[in-house]
This record gives sequence, structure tokens and C-alpha cells, in this order.
Amino acid sequence: MRKITLFSIAAIMIIALASCGGPKSDVKKMLKMFKEYTEIAVKATEDKVLDDKEIEELNKLSLEIDEFSKVLDEKYKSDSDAQKEMQNYMKEEDNKKIMVEYTDALMSLWDCEGAENLE
Repeated sequence: MRKITLFSIAAIMIIALASCGGPKSDVKKMLKMFKEYTEIAVKATEDKVLDDKEIEELNKLSLEIDEFSKVLDEKYKSDSDAQKEMQNYMKEEDNKKIMVEYTDALMSLWDCEGAENLE
């Protein structure tokens, strides 16, 4: 019975630690947000007009990105090792590509009618 209890506690701890993630998983989450924003922005810029639905989606996701970024800044402000790990992960070629595409998508939005409504 004691082994079952210890095994259960160990399993719960592993699940809890895995769900908390670390710097790399946090960056992956941020990159996922960037990819989602990029996809929406690319579709929105095809006709050079941002409609209300597109603006709402982009503003919502932009706010989520901003809030998550603040959480990460606070979470890792005193952890230089985690900051380095995050920076190194961002330097990987695939991740750099995501950032370039995200930046390009952001810039292309400003050439659209309705861009003044983006936050």
C-alpha cells in the first residue's frame, strides 16, 4: 500500500513539474502565439483592408502576447540562466524564421485600410 501511495505522489509531482514548463516551453508558447498572429495577419492583408473581425482577432492576440511577455519578464527577471536558455532557443533557425515572418506580418498590416484601429 505504501508503494502505491509513493508511486502516486511521484506521478503527481512529475505531472505538476511538466505542466509548469520552463524557459524553453515558455518560449515555445510565445512562438506559437507569434505564428498564430502571423497567420491571421497574412490572411487579413490579402485584400489590403482590415475588417472588424480581423481587427478584433489581431487586437485580442496582440494583448495576449503582451500579457504573456510581461509574465515571462517577471518570471525570469532574476534568472540569467533561464534568460540565456530562452535567447539561445530563439536563435535557432526555425525560431528566427518565425520572428522574421511575425515582424513582416506586423509591418504589412500598416499598409492596410483600418490599420489605425489596431492596438
